[in-house]
Amino acid sequence: MTYTADEILEIGKRHMHRRSGRVLFSVLLLALVSHGCSVPGTIVGGVSAVGSAALSAPGFEKRMDDAGLMVALNRALLQEDDTLMLKIKIDALAGRVMLTGSVPDENALISLRKSVDAEPGIRQVFNYVVVSEPRGFAKVGRDSFISTRLRAALMTDQAISAVNFIIRTHRGVVYILGVAPTEEEAMRVVNHARTISGVVEVKLEFETVDEMMLAFAAADELNKAEASRLK
Repeated sequence: MTYTADEILEIGKRHMHRRSGRVLFSVLLLALVSHGCSVPGTIVGGVSAVGSAALSAPGFEKRMDDAGLMVALNRALLQEDDTLMLKIKIDALAGRVMLTGSVPDENALISLRKSVDAEPGIRQVFNYVVVSEPRGFAKVGRDSFISTRLRAALMTDQAISAVNFIIRTHRGVVYILGVAPTEEEAMRVVNHARTISGVVEVKLEFETVDEMMLAFAAADELNKAEASRLK
């Protein structure tokens, strides 16, 4: 199946988000050979320094830099409130950012939101930071154990590409940020998490390859249209 430019633009808009009137997007370009869809791009398996899927495609490095995005966010947090760095975790996968952890009060939460909202290049934010007292050493240890067990389970499951999923655990809640060709693969990750002792809830933020490809193609179409308008 081949998408026309108009079809790609219309479908992709549903997966794109606007902030202050500016389209914020990222790419994770994959080839859906098995789906028979004609959209430019090829997949190259791998993992980056930040644990996300490392993909190669024409112009990819100019559009997406999760490591750079995380550095920028951490720098923004330091400038806004240097104590936030010790309380939260920032993860990025193809421009989608997940925040986990806890802060002592609403003011700290507002500072966090301010820093993240001001950073360009973010396609989507999943903010799971809560206002609560810091975890004790015992709870931190249990959370670390859960994350380690889940990562090990994913590495040994040949039906799952573990590098495409980021795992965090906070107070027994497992947070998963990922991408996979099918929803079935993502649900395998969730099911693994549910079998681990101490897990009280699993939250999955997941996109299929199709959704990412369409968002990428739509972004290109919108950029071309904007460039033509400014000429």
